Amino acid sequence: MKMNITPREQKVLACAGIALALIMVYLMLDSVLQGYRGLANDIAIDQEELKKVTRLRDQYRKTHSQLELIKTKLDHQKKGFSVLSFIEDLANKENIRENIGSVKPKKLPLGDDYEENIVELKLDDITLPKLVDFVFKIENSGNILKVKRLRIKTRYNNRDLLNVTMQVTTYTKKS
Repeated sequence: MKMNITPREQKVLACAGIALALIMVYLMLDSVLQGYRGLANDIAIDQEELKKVTRLRDQYRKTHSQLELIKTKLDHQKKGFSVLSFIEDLANKENIRENIGSVKPKKLPLGDDYEENIVELKLDDITLPKLVDFVFKIENSGNILKVKRLRIKTRYNNRDLLNVTMQVTTYTKKS
């Protein structure tokens, strides 16, 4: 079956065929390029996640080394160390024994091997310089002691004096 097509119609058909072929090539290239763009976006997301994982790994290593250092210090800490007697001795040395309103010791288990020893201490009518010095000497005593909580209230009748509630904590290896 032969079709009678004029040269002008042949040119139109050829142009339409070329246009159709170009559109198909464009669509194929566009889908490939979109795939590459999607991959590039995935790579960028994965690189951000890798940075986060790297930061978390570094933070974990730092925390783990600090934990190992604390465990080593705990293993070498004097046997029978009592945070309660340390606080009382320090209060006597700093002449703030009369400011102590109450002392409440607590022990909390931390896993199978360690426990947290907490002493809640209430100080009444203490000056800010004496409090700062007392806290400094607790945290820099050479023992593993930390002021975990510190609540300070000024006295209504004398703004130079403070009422303080603090928790001093240490960790010990269970015997």
